[in-house]
Parts: sequence; structure tokens; C-alpha cells
Amino acid sequence: MSIGSNQNELLYLIMHAKPEQRKTSIVPALFKVLVGTICVFAVLTTCSYRNELDVDGNLTVGFPWIFYWEGSGYSLDLNEQVGYQEFEPLKLIGDILFAATLYLLILWIYSFFSGKLKK
Repeated sequence: MSIGSNQNELLYLIMHAKPEQRKTSIVPALFKVLVGTICVFAVLTTCSYRNELDVDGNLTVGFPWIFYWEGSGYSLDLNEQVGYQEFEPLKLIGDILFAATLYLLILWIYSFFSGKLKK
């Protein structure tokens, strides 16, 4: 049995499935993409996390766009310790979309090579 006939059988089953069967079959796929996106986002955020606050540096979170940063230091003009923090939700959304795209790309590459290996 070849891969083409398996795809044809799968297409036939999808086309002739009852509507309630089609609706329930997409939920696990969406859940899988959601969990995969969260995992990729967590790994990328953890790898790009930089905390240099103890040496008057910055704390930055986000990859490829930094969506949160915090800093502190001594101001000679004010003669006191000054700090700041900023959060940009659009960059966070961009990072989440980047993680989803990266997860789907990884999933596509994995399915491409696993299909090649089965031949």
C-alpha cells in the first residue's frame, strides 16, 4: 500500500464523515498546536531572558522582540536610585505568533522527514 492511497482513503473518510465527527476531530489538533506554541514560546523566552540588575543593567524578556524590560541605576542629577519598567503587549503578541509559526514549521519538517523515512 502506498502513501498516495492512504491519503486518498483519509480524504474519503474526511469528506464522508458526519459534521459532528469533523468538529470533534479538529479540537485535538488545535489543542496540540496550542500546547506546542506554549512550549516553544516558553523555551524561547527562557533562552532569551537576561537579568543584569545586580550590576546596574537591565532585565529583558522576549525573543525576537523584547516585550518587557526593567532597569535601575543611580541618578547623579536626582541623587537617588531610579528605576523603570516597560511592557509592550503588541510585541508579546508578535512573539506568540512567532512561536506558533516556528512550531508549525517544526511540525511540518518533522512530518516531511518522517514520511520520507517510512518509504
